[in-house]
Amino acid sequence: MNASVIIPVLNEVENIQETIKAARRAYTPEAVEIIVVDGGSTDGTCDMIPADVLVLHGPRGRAVQMNAGADKANGDIFVFCHADTLLPDGWLEAIRDALSDPKVSGGVFQCTTLPESFLLMKFFNRINAPAQWQIMSGEMAQFMLRETFFKVGGFPEIPLMEDIEMSRSLNSEGRLVRPKLRVVTSARRFEERGWVRQYLLNIYNLTRYLCFGVTPEQIAASYQSSREELLE
Repeated sequence: MNASVIIPVLNEVENIQETIKAARRAYTPEAVEIIVVDGGSTDGTCDMIPADVLVLHGPRGRAVQMNAGADKANGDIFVFCHADTLLPDGWLEAIRDALSDPKVSGGVFQCTTLPESFLLMKFFNRINAPAQWQIMSGEMAQFMLRETFFKVGGFPEIPLMEDIEMSRSLNSEGRLVRPKLRVVTSARRFEERGWVRQYLLNIYNLTRYLCFGVTPEQIAASYQSSREELLE
């Protein structure tokens, strides 16, 4: 099975080349197709993308961008990779092995967040999280078969929590898995807001969303990043 890696971007000039390099590894273009979907970057992100990578342009919004990439993708497997997340060596083989089980509907990888300048993050970087849909989010690189993606209707086009909703949908279609390989993702949001504050905010917002019916629009109001500020 070949794979399409779909990377939504917004002002990722500092990260996009390394993200593409980690996705490409030694895989041929026939084995791994890479699609970058730009949501209106103003920092030169698109100028840093290699010529053999398909670049799409469209409305801003991670869910909208990922759906747009999926509509143009040709792979048997879809991998949705954040622009500050690095896929590990052997990622394609791990996904192929996982999805060879017809009972498996999709999954994410284990995750290492760097730099780990906070004691709690050092702990999380050394444990293996369970395959529970409520804690299987986008920075861990969600993957599934192409047919499963379209069967569940893609990502709901909401401002946040689209990854949790995708995990919920995949969970309804079969068993979720977490290969032991670890993606590496950026701690920049923790560093921007403060480690303790961001960690508690993540738990607070996820609890409000899953348990108390708070909308993605309400939660999104507290999540503006420095990359989004460049557009104002």
